[in-house]
Amino acid sequence: MALMDERERAHKDIEKLKEILVEFQKLGFAEKHGAVYEWAENYYKDAKHYFEKTDYFTAFGAANYAYGIIDGLLIAEGKK
Repeated sequence: MALMDERERAHKDIEKLKEILVEFQKLGFAEKHGAVYEWAENYYKDAKHYFEKTDYFTAFGAANYAYGIIDGLLIAEGKK
């Protein structure tokens, strides 16, 4: 089994995060949880920025901060 390198892992997480944010918008969470959702979206933008700068470690970290915020929204919505 081949291991993913930092670039592949960061890219995978950023793409998955993008999909999740779109779904959250469709569910109305962006509107309902305004500022909190905006924090997750900003970390997504940060992740993309650092990925473009080839700082994959920081990109991965920013994406994971966004995932933490998303988990919080899911808990607040009783979905987790």
